[in-house]
Amino acid sequence: MANKHLSASLPDATATALSRAERTGFKIAVIGRTAAVMMIAVAYLLSFYFPINIAIFAITGTIAVAGLTPLAAIGTRFEKPARFALFAFDASAVTILLAFVPLSSGGNIPQNLVFLTSSVQHYYLVVAAAILTLSPPLVLWTGAWAAGGLLFATWWIMSGMEHIVSYNDLPISPPRDVYIQTVLNPNFLGIASRVQEALIVSLVTAIAALAVYQARKVVRDQAQAEVSARRVQTLFGRYVPAPVLRELIDEGHLAPQTRLATLMFADIEGFTSLSQGMKPAKLVQILNEFFTAITDIVDGNGGVVINYIGDAVLISFNAPLPIDGHADRALKASQEILTMSESRVFDGRTIRVRIGVATGFISAGTVGTGERQTYTVYGDAVNLAQRLQELNKEMRTNCLICGTTVTNAREHQPLTRLGEVKIRNLSGLIEVFAPTAAPSPATVARLNGASTSGDHV
Repeated sequence: MANKHLSASLPDATATALSRAERTGFKIAVIGRTAAVMMIAVAYLLSFYFPINIAIFAITGTIAVAGLTPLAAIGTRFEKPARFALFAFDASAVTILLAFVPLSSGGNIPQNLVFLTSSVQHYYLVVAAAILTLSPPLVLWTGAWAAGGLLFATWWIMSGMEHIVSYNDLPISPPRDVYIQTVLNPNFLGIASRVQEALIVSLVTAIAALAVYQARKVVRDQAQAEVSARRVQTLFGRYVPAPVLRELIDEGHLAPQTRLATLMFADIEGFTSLSQGMKPAKLVQILNEFFTAITDIVDGNGGVVINYIGDAVLISFNAPLPIDGHADRALKASQEILTMSESRVFDGRTIRVRIGVATGFISAGTVGTGERQTYTVYGDAVNLAQRLQELNKEMRTNCLICGTTVTNAREHQPLTRLGEVKIRNLSGLIEVFAPTAAPSPATVARLNGASTSGDHV
């Protein structure tokens, strides 16, 4: 079930992260929007004469406080509709300010002169607040209401004017007096400027929506990175040290790969006798202690424990993490494991191991279905390492090494060449080596089918 959850966690994590970011952004937008409107209300209070300033302040303050009501919808099925309703309301409020709110209480001031004020700029405040929600559709929605509201206000004001003066009434290259007389005419509307303002609002909205989309992509990539990190931790968190785990996460070494690597297969000698009559809980405890000791040695030599198979362990050097001198590291680790098994006592018992070491090209990566996945390695080197481990029993050795490993190693402990052997299910003869003094001359003779002395390297 854990793996099933892991396979489904990427879209879930992304959706959760984005939903959380949108909700947090919406809260900030509502609070920021309320603060901004209250500041505008205070500005109106200081800019107009008493008592009209009180009325304007009260109306603007009410609008500011009313904008907090969508917060009550958070966590309910009305949350998203409330977001769209709030920004449509704010954009509409600016439109009403342009089209219907008188410029002065002292006389019949032409409403078209509202465009000489900074009222149009209020639309940008509304769009800016929508950006905080990290929702491209909501930003576009807000921009559409703003641009549409500006065009509606322009049309409404035009419909109430008997005579409209615009830039079209200017001659080509007008002199200063004519230009001032035209643009300062009480009937001047500047239709082209109003259309241009609506276009600018639309362009700003589109750019803002694109920026929000990019921000969401960052959140999505971060969520994917977190899922990948959890996936690596699930596969390797108990088998490799923290620095190696971070490198696996950062460098993406879980991707399918084919490379030259050295594999080690270590198996407990006489496991049946060891486990006979022992309580399962005690056996598991001893195995955990023993495999922990092996893992510590593997970690110290840059290897990675790929899998525990019963009483055996498969270890890889140079996959998934690339390391220099993988053959040397594997030989050094094998010697340290042998020394450890001979010198340490586990609950009063000495545990012997048989080791096979082989080098070759392998394929590595995560395999399995969406519900169950694991990291593993495939190739002749994997099979050969296991066969060499099994051959130890016949050869009366505790470690056998293929010739390819020796060839790739630059520095290693003295080894004895045992000759060439036929390995089951593998074509051709395989040259094998053992740590010097490990096999007896009789063993070498049986291997080669004649009395011969081993070669030392």
